[in-house]
Amino acid sequence: MFVELFNDLLEERNLNRRQFAELSGIPYTTVIGWTRLNRLPDYTALIKIADFFQCSIDYLTGRQDSFSNAYSSTELTHREQKLIKNFRKLDTENKELITKLTVNLLNKSKDERSPKG
Repeated sequence: MFVELFNDLLEERNLNRRQFAELSGIPYTTVIGWTRLNRLPDYTALIKIADFFQCSIDYLTGRQDSFSNAYSSTELTHREQKLIKNFRKLDTENKELITKLTVNLLNKSKDERSPKG
């Protein structure tokens, strides 16, 4: 469970394990232990991971399905959670397409609400 969530978070941010280790200050050998040897992070590491990805420790440990964090009091709806999970499964090229589509739809909606004249 943890390995899947962790790998999804890395992929979402286009990071590999080594990059995460360098940016988070967690030793690369420790990260490899989680991802290849199915070891679980200790308490201190969970805090660093949660801070790095701005998510809750409950999310990282599978106790909570929603990606909420300490910086946001807003919970995601089930529909929003599903969109995020599906987005994370896409390859980089399709993530870019979805991002551009979303921006275009927002701009179109904004233009339709603007007064004509």
